[in-house]
Amino acid sequence: MSQTKIITFLGKYTSQTSYSYKDQHYVGEVFAQALRQFCEYDTMLVCVTKEAKEKTWPVLEALQDPRIQAVDIPTGRTTEEMWETFKTITQYVDEGDFVIFDITHGLRSLPFLVFLFAAYLKAAKNVTIKAIYYGALELSDRNSNLPAPVIDLSEFVSMIDWLTATTRFVEMGDGQALASLLKSAIPSSVELRDDPSTRPIKDNLKKSAEAIENISLALSVTRPIETMRSATELEEILKQAAPSFADRAKPFSLLSDKVVQEYGQFALPNPTDEATFSENLLLQFQMVKWYIDRNQLVQAVTLGREWLVSILALRFDEPMFDHPKGRKYVEAALNNAVEKNKPNPRPPLDSRCNEKFAALPEADELASVWNQMTELRNDIAHVGMNLKPQDAAKLKKKASSLYPRLQKLGESLLPQQ
Repeated sequence: MSQTKIITFLGKYTSQTSYSYKDQHYVGEVFAQALRQFCEYDTMLVCVTKEAKEKTWPVLEALQDPRIQAVDIPTGRTTEEMWETFKTITQYVDEGDFVIFDITHGLRSLPFLVFLFAAYLKAAKNVTIKAIYYGALELSDRNSNLPAPVIDLSEFVSMIDWLTATTRFVEMGDGQALASLLKSAIPSSVELRDDPSTRPIKDNLKKSAEAIENISLALSVTRPIETMRSATELEEILKQAAPSFADRAKPFSLLSDKVVQEYGQFALPNPTDEATFSENLLLQFQMVKWYIDRNQLVQAVTLGREWLVSILALRFDEPMFDHPKGRKYVEAALNNAVEKNKPNPRPPLDSRCNEKFAALPEADELASVWNQMTELRNDIAHVGMNLKPQDAAKLKKKASSLYPRLQKLGESLLPQQ
């Protein structure tokens, strides 16, 4: 059963201090003494070095609270001792626990370590970090009776989540985690009811999450046209939502430009308009490279093969998006060119593009690349369920080696911009 656990650290000295938290004052010789007055918890784990156990632990021990227990840790003079502290603390936390950290006392390296503890526990044990408290002693003033403010730094732990999710979206195209973070930042139903000014924030965050999900899914199932439209919408939506990020998703307000920069390269408002066909195909070729760079070979090879058909459809003035009335004739011409080079070719397929294809200076190279792309596509599509499947590394090498050949064909066959 999940518990709420406070993990606190003691230094070598005590000092009677007044702490201010949510307009209330709490007094303690160590911060944990004040913390227990305004926090509900099941267990308080008090990390103590040998010296702290002798000098400051007695303050908490005197409370005779069975929920409070000392946890022996090394001084932290070396990285090995810091790793030992890390292992010691994490073994006291169970799957699904709620954790409150206190970093008021202890070594100056402690805040850094605690933020790593928090990130690890969230990822490895599905822990919820309820708070990371710091009793800011240096901001108090006894002469003027100014108490030490208690600051909750847990918001900054989420920066790691935002950075990880954004990086995954930018580097791999997987936007699920990032979209979930944006949805979690949407104001609650109570806030929306009581404060109408939060409603635009909800709309902006919801639209942003959906835009990220849309382009992520379009990329994953190789939908270049949808990707172009989604990239255009994503750029516009994130720009409009910038004030909402600053209000409710501050980490993303610092990262959204990175997303726009990555996916703005694929933006094209009207990709199916005939006037944009050439630009459309240039962007599709960028996507082929994008997929190869990310080891997404299924998408790279599938798109690369169709891209060859598309550039010829444009060259032969065939319908770009109609397979029965256009693309099938281009494919038939390509297949005929491949078949012609075999020892025992089958009869040629009927195609109104045969003569146009044969007249191209690039005909032989097109046939060679098409044949290799088709074999590669088929090998991938059959998921290795044959007698001599190629291993993944070889598939990657073949796909990468075909890229410059595709590039050269594009430079030759596509209209110059």
